[in-house]
Amino acid sequence: MNNALLVLCPDEPHWTLPDDESLKKLLQSIQLIGDPLKSEMQFLAGEKFLDLIAFMGCSPEIKLEPGDDDRPYCHVRLILGTASIEFHSGSQTHTPRCPHCRSPVNDWKRKISAWLENGAEALWSCEACQHKAEPWQYNWRKSAGFGRCFIEINNIFPKEAKPQQQLLDTLNSHYGVGWHYFYQ
Repeated sequence: MNNALLVLCPDEPHWTLPDDESLKKLLQSIQLIGDPLKSEMQFLAGEKFLDLIAFMGCSPEIKLEPGDDDRPYCHVRLILGTASIEFHSGSQTHTPRCPHCRSPVNDWKRKISAWLENGAEALWSCEACQHKAEPWQYNWRKSAGFGRCFIEINNIFPKEAKPQQQLLDTLNSHYGVGWHYFYQ
């Protein structure tokens, strides 16, 4: 079974981290992440996790540590400096809409495959208005994202939680690039 994710990434998909340690150090300093897990670049939730991630609804039960059972728990995985722009989506990805005319791109899966085969370089052309744009400029309604660097928060279902503005502002001020989130 695929794990539900809340994912943060830079607004500019081409942007990369200055080094492999800075994001980990920043997230440790603000206590979003805690102790490392056995898997590479995976961490327990930090002391301020619940201050930096807002959960919606009435008192959701959030498991923040592994237990004796096999129930999934929230933890953070960092994906740093991929060689090219990656597309991340899940099983509930919304049909994207053209940034110019808002027409749906019903064949987006075929277009994404072709885009990936072309080394993540091709522009998409809207069938309704012929407007050309990069795929991340389309409106994916927080159900997919593009980038070379990602912060994945595991076991968060769509619209169950979102990052606090303080977290996004901290990432922006530290790196000089805006960040956004989506669900995978």
